[in-house]
Amino acid sequence: MAIITVQSVFSGAGATTIAANLSNALLRQGTKLSTVDACSHNDLRLWYGMPLAQSGGWALGYLGKAPDSREFAFRSDFGATFLPLGEVSDKYDELTTQIESDPQQWLSWLKAGNDDWLIINLPSHCARLYQALIPYVDLHLSVWQAEPRVYPRMQQFINKQNLHSEVPNAFVFQENGVAPQLELNRDISNIINHELADEVLSPVGIMRDQHITEALATQQSCYEYSIAASANADFVELANWVVKKCSPA
Repeated sequence: MAIITVQSVFSGAGATTIAANLSNALLRQGTKLSTVDACSHNDLRLWYGMPLAQSGGWALGYLGKAPDSREFAFRSDFGATFLPLGEVSDKYDELTTQIESDPQQWLSWLKAGNDDWLIINLPSHCARLYQALIPYVDLHLSVWQAEPRVYPRMQQFINKQNLHSEVPNAFVFQENGVAPQLELNRDISNIINHELADEVLSPVGIMRDQHITEALATQQSCYEYSIAASANADFVELANWVVKKCSPA
């Protein structure tokens, strides 16, 4: 099983959007996969049409030592399978601490199904969760957008994780919300892409597309909302690159 983690460099950069729509692009290619929400906001469910009144999820099941993660899986109308976090209130810190103490146990629990791929949406604020999981994943997408916060936040992350000296093979920065028609966006994007080495940059950027926001508002994937959305081509291209990146040499 290939395991992919997706995490924003800062809150709002779009990791949940990338996780949901990358998963759906892979699903349309016939890949068997599940997407897992590990973010405390519990927002991934919005991309799959899960009723807002339905608050259950895998988190309390894992804390309660449930034997099978699949009993917490939700299947969307278009056939996507995902595991919502659920409402955990004051137990979120306990949950992340338990995962960090034995990440292999958690990943094994999530692999209970017969999927070939697992995509995990990580919270942007939790560097320890990234540190615990990075040795066990095939690809980690660190999502960023070209806005004024990105440069200092990216520098903080690089310094804290000591990426100057050694970058994990699985680690890649993923640009989201590309808007070359906007001068500030374009300039920041050019600076970041110039300063980072090619081997830590995803070759596929996700263009800013109003259809993405509209799709989320209707609780659909971008593809389901509008097959003609330009972002769909970006997610398909990203999916193709991810498959190539994660396939055995």
